[in-house]
Amino acid sequence: MQKLISKDLYIANSRMLTHVTFWAGYYIFFSLLWSKGNLFASFQLELVLMPIRIAASYVSLYYLIPTFLSKARIVQFILGYLIVITLGGLLQRVLTFYFHEYFFLEAGEFYSLSAIARSIVLVNSAVMFLSALKVYKLWMEDRRLVEQRKEQPLEIRSEKRFYKVLPSSILYVEGLGNYLTIYLEGGKSLISYMSLKEAENILDNRFSRLHKSFIINKDKVESYNNENVEIGGRIIPIGKSYQL
Repeated sequence: MQKLISKDLYIANSRMLTHVTFWAGYYIFFSLLWSKGNLFASFQLELVLMPIRIAASYVSLYYLIPTFLSKARIVQFILGYLIVITLGGLLQRVLTFYFHEYFFLEAGEFYSLSAIARSIVLVNSAVMFLSALKVYKLWMEDRRLVEQRKEQPLEIRSEKRFYKVLPSSILYVEGLGNYLTIYLEGGKSLISYMSLKEAENILDNRFSRLHKSFIINKDKVESYNNENVEIGGRIIPIGKSYQL
């Protein structure tokens, strides 16, 4: 799914330029946000911590999401996500303690649970933000593909004319030798020189062969039991070797 992301979502159609621009902006924004009057210390800290957040984010973007979330393996995704942000938070705590607090502040306790929790939350904020953008992009791409796959009409030849028929308008198809009758909504029907096997090949998974002589649109079934179905007011038998 990841490969389907359109290039027009990137700056100048360049993924690398887009990523570099994002992380540069991220670095400057959070360095200024957390400066508290000491810009040098804040920029130094963000520079030290950036590789952890970038690594954790890309593990989520390019491994966890396509491997687990995109395949609806939700439990594995959540476990992997928690492991990534926890390891990232612990490593960030190590770097914060030795490369920031040690030089610029009065160092607190290294094993402080509140400090470790804060580090995990900070890593999670970056990973969650980018993961949400990734999921949104994939959702938008899926929507685009669905739009492209909107129902296309079938061309059915009947009585020396071609008719454009939307599959959703077909109630059922009845075959008789090399001819079949296509029953449509509104009471119209078309007789075409075609076998039921050929009809099966051009119809999508909304349709099911229910009998040696019938293909039905499952979405149009009004009632049914083990022996027959009702579509458009007609009772259609279910063959012994077939099932609804």
